[in-house]
Amino acid sequence: MNINMKHDEIQGALVALNGGKTDLGYEEENAWYSRKPEWAPLVEELKTALRNNHIRGSIMVATDSDVIFAAGAQSREADGGTVSPLTTYEIGSITKMHTAVCVFKLIDAGMLRLDDKVTQFFPAYTKAGAMTVFDLLHMRSGIVDFANDAEAFFGSPELAEALDEGKITDEILLEHLYRLDLRFAPGTEMKYCNTNYVLLAMILEKITGKSYRELVSELVFVPAGMRASSAVTFGDVTSVPEDKAGYMKEFMIARGAGDIHSNVLDQLRFDRAFFLERIVSPAAKAGILNFVDGYGCGWEQVAGYENCVSHSGATNSYYCLNAVFHASSDRMYLIMLTCWPGNDEEASDEATDETEKTVEEDRYSYFQPAVNICKKHFKT
Repeated sequence: MNINMKHDEIQGALVALNGGKTDLGYEEENAWYSRKPEWAPLVEELKTALRNNHIRGSIMVATDSDVIFAAGAQSREADGGTVSPLTTYEIGSITKMHTAVCVFKLIDAGMLRLDDKVTQFFPAYTKAGAMTVFDLLHMRSGIVDFANDAEAFFGSPELAEALDEGKITDEILLEHLYRLDLRFAPGTEMKYCNTNYVLLAMILEKITGKSYRELVSELVFVPAGMRASSAVTFGDVTSVPEDKAGYMKEFMIARGAGDIHSNVLDQLRFDRAFFLERIVSPAAKAGILNFVDGYGCGWEQVAGYENCVSHSGATNSYYCLNAVFHASSDRMYLIMLTCWPGNDEEASDEATDETEKTVEEDRYSYFQPAVNICKKHFKT
């Protein structure tokens, strides 16, 4: 696609997301902004952040009715140009909010209950005890994290390496899951765990007889108008990785927890469709945003940021954020999808809770300037 065609495609998509209003300006490479006077101070600060290289990757700032700012910077697209709002990325754990929507749609349809026992779907998983679907959704299962603590989960560095190479099957994962003791009794603590959402994806498949890929398309992507998004797919990410790990290979076993590819345009479509209850019922939205110890269902409360919910997502090469500042009737969406330039292989090999926290904070620093700017200008 040549530069003019890409510009026109982005412009058209942004105008549509701007309610058909054409009051969008264009400045510098791949930066669009609202010309509304009410957004001028926010736009100016975001432009300054962009010029000062405080924004990396693709960014979208919007409300339910307006596109405020959309841009791409400091990273490359597969066609050789700079990334833009069209660029697709691995969005990592932002996948979980899409999985949660699928779960609650089945709940609304009477096909699943929050208090259903996990053993109902995995009879051989006797160690699960009284663990429920609610526990999986809210990170209260006590299960070991197969992704962030792979050696502990699989019992060997060889299998942990096989995970990164995309060689772990459902059967291998479940075999090791069934053998592992829980780290705490279900429902008694909250500890983030990717395994929970992989199990939720498998439960969705067992109930419906459809693949997770089919379900998330049918229940989320199509009704929300997310034409650039995919699940359990390889080869459609258009951002070029800068980390030597390259593109994610374990997308099949990570389905439901971290496999989705998307762009900032589609993530805005998702956010609006969710918060405006176009793809969920009011009861489902309330259930998803029911926070227990700070975690809802694919959404987290943000410490120090009142009236903000978010979720980040990380793969070996990408780090992403979907944040929503909200008041009684107003919302501001901040979506940042970033190509991570560092290589954390050594840090992950010697991972502890403290080193993982340090890496997470380092990555989050890419988002901090834009988060602080949006927080400053959001009127509660």
